[in-house]
Amino acid sequence: MHGAVLQNEDYISFSNENTVEVLALGRLDEGIQKNDPRAAEYDAKDADGKPVKYMVSWPGLTKEEIFALNSSKAGSYNNTGGIPFTCVVNPHDEKEMQRWQGGQSAKTIMEAVATHKKTINAQFGPSLSRGTIKKIEEEGKKIAASLEKGNLAAAAADLKKLQKSVSGKDGKVPEGLKPRLGKVEDALVEAIGKVLDEAEGLIGTGDAAGAKKSLAKVAAAAKGTSAEARVKELEAKIKEMAPAEPAK
Repeated sequence: MHGAVLQNEDYISFSNENTVEVLALGRLDEGIQKNDPRAAEYDAKDADGKPVKYMVSWPGLTKEEIFALNSSKAGSYNNTGGIPFTCVVNPHDEKEMQRWQGGQSAKTIMEAVATHKKTINAQFGPSLSRGTIKKIEEEGKKIAASLEKGNLAAAAADLKKLQKSVSGKDGKVPEGLKPRLGKVEDALVEAIGKVLDEAEGLIGTGDAAGAKKSLAKVAAAAKGTSAEARVKELEAKIKEMAPAEPAK
């Protein structure tokens, strides 16, 4: 199954857009103890650039991650007592949709997945692709870099572009992407909040001009975020501080 399916070029291309592979591998500890070549590791760096040891037979996975997968719910689907075993699971409710015992061809699995995907999408809405998720991760890093430099306007503009690019035909962000985009927006709102704290402090000292200057830095960036209401609140306070015009 490892060679016939997971290393099959057609399946790799298909899975990139249609599936998430979950491995439930038992007895890895035994292989490690016996120095089995298939349990060998190699030195690499993770997504954050930190040193890590990945499994040679399962690039991108550490032995700890494989142990965790096997002890998760993934390991509970095979109740046949034999291997290899493969099943298609609905990601929304984690219910098994189809199973195969014994070796299978990549074509057999791809055809079954395509059929089940239609059923899932009809019930839960369009699927998300790895490409879209990767785009959010990459753009998120770009936005984080702008925030570190204090360029809130650029960060806000990039966030709006990202939200628009991943929205559906109805203009709405798919439910599955909201938590990921939410983290990016939370970082922006946090950075805006620091400037608003500064403005509020200036209001407290009676420095209306300084507070107004601080708000001007983030007013545009805050539009459409949860920080917008606070900006308006502080703008109202500044107006109240303005001296009344003499009667004519």
